[in-house]
Amino acid sequence: MLLPAFAAVVLAAMWAAVYGQVRQERAAARHEALLQSHAQARTLAENTGFLLRQVDHATQLFKLKFEETDGALRLPEFARKNGMLASLLPPRLTLPVALYGPDGRLADSVQGSFAAEAGAAGWFRALAGSHGDMAQFSNPAIAPSHEWRIRIARRLDGAGGRFAGAIVILVDPALFVDDYDRVEAGPGGYVGLLSRDTGLSTSRVDDRVFNDGTLAFAAVRHGGAADSEEAVARQPVDGIERVYAFRDMPRYALTAVVGQAKTHALARFERRRTMYISAAAVASAVVLAFVAALRQQARRLRDSTLAAHEAQRQLRAAADASLDAVFLLKACRDACGGDFILVDVNERGAAILGHARAELLGRRIGVLVPSWRAEGFLDKYRRVLDTGQPLEEEFETRTGTPRWLQHQIVAIDDGVAVTTRDITARKQAELASRQQQARLRTLADMMPAMIAYVDDDQVYRFQNLVYEQEFTRMGVQAIGRHARDVIGEPRYAQLQPWVRRALAGEAVTFEEDEDPRPDGTQRSFEVHYIPQWDEEHRAVVGFHVVRTDVTARRREKQHLLRLSTIDALTGLTNRAGFMDRLDAAMAYSRAHDSLMAVMYLDIDRFKPVNDTYGHAVGDALLKAFAGRLTHALRDTDMVARLGGDEFTVILERLHRCEDAERSAAKLVAAVAAPFDLDGVRADISTSIGVAFYRGGDLDAAGLLARADLLLYEAKQAGRNTFRTGGTLAGLQPDVAA
Repeated sequence: MLLPAFAAVVLAAMWAAVYGQVRQERAAARHEALLQSHAQARTLAENTGFLLRQVDHATQLFKLKFEETDGALRLPEFARKNGMLASLLPPRLTLPVALYGPDGRLADSVQGSFAAEAGAAGWFRALAGSHGDMAQFSNPAIAPSHEWRIRIARRLDGAGGRFAGAIVILVDPALFVDDYDRVEAGPGGYVGLLSRDTGLSTSRVDDRVFNDGTLAFAAVRHGGAADSEEAVARQPVDGIERVYAFRDMPRYALTAVVGQAKTHALARFERRRTMYISAAAVASAVVLAFVAALRQQARRLRDSTLAAHEAQRQLRAAADASLDAVFLLKACRDACGGDFILVDVNERGAAILGHARAELLGRRIGVLVPSWRAEGFLDKYRRVLDTGQPLEEEFETRTGTPRWLQHQIVAIDDGVAVTTRDITARKQAELASRQQQARLRTLADMMPAMIAYVDDDQVYRFQNLVYEQEFTRMGVQAIGRHARDVIGEPRYAQLQPWVRRALAGEAVTFEEDEDPRPDGTQRSFEVHYIPQWDEEHRAVVGFHVVRTDVTARRREKQHLLRLSTIDALTGLTNRAGFMDRLDAAMAYSRAHDSLMAVMYLDIDRFKPVNDTYGHAVGDALLKAFAGRLTHALRDTDMVARLGGDEFTVILERLHRCEDAERSAAKLVAAVAAPFDLDGVRADISTSIGVAFYRGGDLDAAGLLARADLLLYEAKQAGRNTFRTGGTLAGLQPDVAA
């Protein structure tokens, strides 16, 4: 019965392993699908947020120009082709725009229809009663068929800050959902944008875009907490099971949801599951066939084995308790050719010889076991008998089934006592352990990372080939030496906080920069310290070190960061990079009580050039204008393009306000010279606002707004000039130009 039971255990273990592997891979495939859905939902949210921010900027731009023209700006001029609105939004978008007067009546609209009266609407009353400059986002329903729009409304101010009406732009959420270039959820995938104000949603499944007023999603919870922004539909969309993920956009009261169809997301897993089950079925058939063959063979041997077992049960019960086989041999000397006679043997010895004890006593050992003579055992017995020196050794047999034996030979009266133990299992275990260590060493040497083991005394006990090459390059030998002696006192002191945490049982990860090489290069590493516990998991006996070279990854990250702060047209720093640099410059100014200045400038009469000669000439003028700014300033001054024809300059570590004034005058003079743009002559000028800073509570946005106000004063003064103003921290107003 043991053989079928063993086969059943093997088959059960095999199928359990297959089942466990299938469950694990299914969970992994579903998790991967969730991550992909989450990435798509994040992309949808980021794309939606970006376009809504651009629309927000468009309302802000209209407000600025409306107030600059004392309300003279009208929507057709603002929304015309290649106009101000087109400078912020993609040309393919034709968004409905409306202008409401202070009485709530529709004053003008383009590219869509609006309600003629909005004075009683809550959003209009909120704008009329607020004196802030923030845009209002809401998601009103526009028809009984569950259609809705994203509404961006901003207050307009007239003279004296009085309420002058509102600018309103409507955005169809289908613009974001129907964007295949950025969000593609695969066959049967779901892409949706949900309004938390109205409960309405705009969704896409494959090529079908639809609106729904009942669809809602809830975050999946495990153990009472939301799990990785996974979502589940409270009501099925179309009967297709999907893995949903969501991304909230609180500012716009929207939620982006993307779901991958399970049939698509788990297709690869289904193929692997079929393969596993097929392989397990074939293996099961092989095992069953093998068991059937063995059972047939076992039936043939059953009679002989029963007889052998009966003979063993009749042997002496009072056997020696030793684990060794004991043989007492008497020398036969010349009468029997140097053989030995077996005088006594314990049960283990009789088992080794394969006979009952009664059958063995008095017989010549050379005749009983001829292989012992061939192995040289009889010669060893005679040598011990002649010299009286005991012999103990371990050896592998050379005849019959290979075995490892350990025996002792001791001389007794006219003979020898031999104890023998079969240590084949221990030797095989030792060999397997050495082979396992060799395999682990080979794997560690093949790893590109540096791998080492340090014990709790901080002494190196292991290093892979990559780590060994690193230490060889440093000219040191690590194994058996203390970490302080290997890496040097300064670096050892830097790493001690991480080492202490690892020896306290915490797995730690950190980044480390090595000292620059003579050629100027410097490598960066990601380092993991993994504690090693004792067998009882009570104490840390050391830690493993894994160092991975991340120099290329860090350089790529820095390169991408630099690209994100560069204006694509002029090569100057863009708005994001400018704001970061301005924050840093103001922090330095506050910390060191140093004077700095911010210039806000734009191109006078740029619009006529752009409208007359086209965008290509306008872009060439912007690049030439940026070049003159750069060449007219110091290398330490930073020039940035905020957008359109608006530029900024940061002047740091000034000695006097007059230094900035001279720079501003120099810029005005440099720009006044005519521009030759591939045969087109452009006569322009620039107006500049210069704001100073030495410290105080003013933030970067406030300082930039101050420079913008001074730019406005320069334009009011007739353009082609500059205006300066004092700081909030001790600079007197008489520096104004």
